[in-house]
Amino acid sequence: MKKLIPAAAAAVFLSSAAAGAVTYVCKIKPDAKGAWIPQTLIIDHDEKTGKVLVYDEIIKTFFDKPLPAKVSVDNKKRITFAWTLPEFKVPNGPTVLRFEFRATFLKKSRKVVVHSHPAGYSDEFTGRGRCRIRQ
Repeated sequence: MKKLIPAAAAAVFLSSAAAGAVTYVCKIKPDAKGAWIPQTLIIDHDEKTGKVLVYDEIIKTFFDKPLPAKVSVDNKKRITFAWTLPEFKVPNGPTVLRFEFRATFLKKSRKVVVHSHPAGYSDEFTGRGRCRIRQ
């Protein structure tokens, strides 16, 4: 999978970001080789409207544009974003019906934990890293 160039991807992604939105630019290391976990994850969260967009190298490869997400948890310690990749075809591989993702950002440490799970399979992937915040 092509590696996302963080500065270029952020520039393209942020050009559509709303004023006052919080953007998380996260570097992630998958726990296992071959895991369906992005190495760079960009989350744009407009706290006023609740709108969330996510973009990473997996989304770039299969959809080529940011996808919507939602906030599933937001408290003093953490915020968790969840999104689902709709059906897509892996080149020379299976059609994946849905792929569910969850990213939990720990506010104090700026650490992030990302989980992914392909619908209909028992596989679960995890990665960990840190985020920079842009407002």
